[in-house]
Amino acid sequence: MESNGANMKNIITKIINHLEQELSCYNELSAVYDEQKEALVKNHHEELEGIDNRIITLYNRVKLLNEKRTELFNQLRPGIEKLSEVIEIAKAEESPNVEKLENYKETFKKLSSDIERKQYINFELLKTGINISDKKLGLIIEAFVPQGSIYNDKGQSKDLKELSMSTINEEV
Repeated sequence: MESNGANMKNIITKIINHLEQELSCYNELSAVYDEQKEALVKNHHEELEGIDNRIITLYNRVKLLNEKRTELFNQLRPGIEKLSEVIEIAKAEESPNVEKLENYKETFKKLSSDIERKQYINFELLKTGINISDKKLGLIIEAFVPQGSIYNDKGQSKDLKELSMSTINEEV
């Protein structure tokens, strides 16, 4: 039968292996957000659907990885939610992996901040694109609406030839 210390070290090793999988997934997500930004800036709207599908797939993977991490943390000690708590246990167990765990904690902190920043930028790019499209649509609609009323002061219909069709008419 395994001793409690050996079992803890085994679980910590499993956690480290799992953190490597999570790190890979988050790095991939960060790269996809870079692709999304590029597509938004260059107006490659046909690429955005594929990118969005990849983001959804990665978020589903992240969700599963989070569940697995929670399971591993609970094997170490029930109720653990943070990597800092795992680090404290590893220190108490004098695990040789404390430095690795601390490096993962710092890496995840930076990566999380980076991903949040990229999400914000891409969201703002999307909002700007929607506003520009909305304004363009408004201009197109206004261009085809006759300027002025089709009725004169006496309520009689004006000759449609007298009505201008905006600046588009002038350019054509």
